[in-house]
Amino acid sequence: QECIQSKPNHMQATTSRMTAVDRVERGLRIAITSGQFAPGRRLREVEIAKRYGLSRTPVREALRHLAADGLAVILPHAGAQVAALSLAEIDELFEIRGALEVLVAVRAASRVTPAIIKQLRAQFARSEIVVRNGKIEQIAAENARLHEMISAAAGSPQLVRLIGSLSEKLWRFRVASLSWSNRPREALLEHRALVVAIARHDVDAVRTLATRHAEKARIAATRWYLDQDRASARRARGGAS
Repeated sequence: QECIQSKPNHMQATTSRMTAVDRVERGLRIAITSGQFAPGRRLREVEIAKRYGLSRTPVREALRHLAADGLAVILPHAGAQVAALSLAEIDELFEIRGALEVLVAVRAASRVTPAIIKQLRAQFARSEIVVRNGKIEQIAAENARLHEMISAAAGSPQLVRLIGSLSEKLWRFRVASLSWSNRPREALLEHRALVVAIARHDVDAVRTLATRHAEKARIAATRWYLDQDRASARRARGGAS
C-alpha cells in the first residue's frame, strides 16, 4: 500500500498553503525513503494533487523541496521522478555518513551522562529483542533509534541535522543491507561493544569501534546493491531469450 495520505476532510479546508505543502512533502518523503516508491518512478503532479484534494501549486512546491534534498529530480518537459542513486553515490554517502557518526560517537563518549547511558542500554535491549524476531524493518528502526540517541548525546544540533539528512537518503539501502548475510546479528554485536565503550567514556575504543561499524555498514549496502544489479541483469537476459 502506497504511503500517500488520503484527502483531507472538509473540516481541514482552511489549512494554510504551507501546511498543504508540508503534508504532501511528508507523504512523498516517506514513500520514497521507505522504498515504496522505486527510483525512477514518475511523480505526476495531477495524480498527487487529486489524491490529496489539492491544487497542483502546493504539490509542485513539495516536489521542489524533495529535489533540493536529493530525493527527487525534476526533468525539463518531463516532470518529477524519484531520484536514483548510483553505486558510487551510495558508497560515497555511506562513507560521509560513517565519518560523521564516528565524530558524534566520540563526542558522546566524552559528554554522556549516567541517565543517557541508562537510556542507551535500554535501547540496545530493545534492539536485541527485534533481532531475535528477525523482522528487518523493525531491526532497522531500532538501530536508527540507537544511533539517534548517540547523536543527541554528542550535543551538536548541526551534526544531528547533517546525519539525519544523509540517513534519510540512504534509508532504503540501510534497511535492505540488513537482509544481506548475517548483518543484523553482526550489527547488534557492534552496537553492544559501542554502547559499552561509550558508557566507559573510552574515546579511543569508541573511535575504533564506530569506524569499523560504519565501514561494515557501507560494505553490506554496496554488496546488496551489486546483488540486486546482478539479479536485474539476469532477469533482463531471461526476458530477452
